Amino acid sequence: MQQSDPLELIEPGSLTPPGPVGRLVRLALGVACLWGLWNLVVNVDAVIAAPITAARHPYFALLIAMCLGIISYVVNIGFSKSWGRRPMFVSIAGFGGLGVLAFVIDGGFNSPILGAPLFAWLAYFFGHLGFSFMVATALATPGCEMRAIPELIGLITGRAALEHHCPSNFISKIDAWEHRRVAA
Repeated sequence: MQQSDPLELIEPGSLTPPGPVGRLVRLALGVACLWGLWNLVVNVDAVIAAPITAARHPYFALLIAMCLGIISYVVNIGFSKSWGRRPMFVSIAGFGGLGVLAFVIDGGFNSPILGAPLFAWLAYFFGHLGFSFMVATALATPGCEMRAIPELIGLITGRAALEHHCPSNFISKIDAWEHRRVAA
């Protein structure tokens, strides 16, 4: 994936909607994101009270790294903003600053000063992405799933939403394969 900057929104109807296979992939990814959100909520006390201890768990550390790598796409495409990698850098700087503040006030990084914002950030990430995948599955949103919520709002208000090519090669290749298969 490579972050598009400026944000490349295109006219509605420019992209072909995903077929059944593409929608199943989006459903599976939506379920995975919402499962991640569920696990986060179930472990809320551990994350808020001891975020560094939680981050030492390989699964949790991988989630944080994945979220940092994708947060710019979620924010930029989801909110139709062209901020490049700023959401990722702001997240890193914000957590770094909160870590320093936690260390100064509580004498360590395992503090709610760092844990509560980390929990909120992860909950936002998995909630927004998971819900977008589910809506994209239901609506057969063409291109990027992060345009599904704007598409839903457009359907409700009667105004078509702009589209965006999916930055994920994995999903794009599945959609392209499916379209070639159907066209043949």
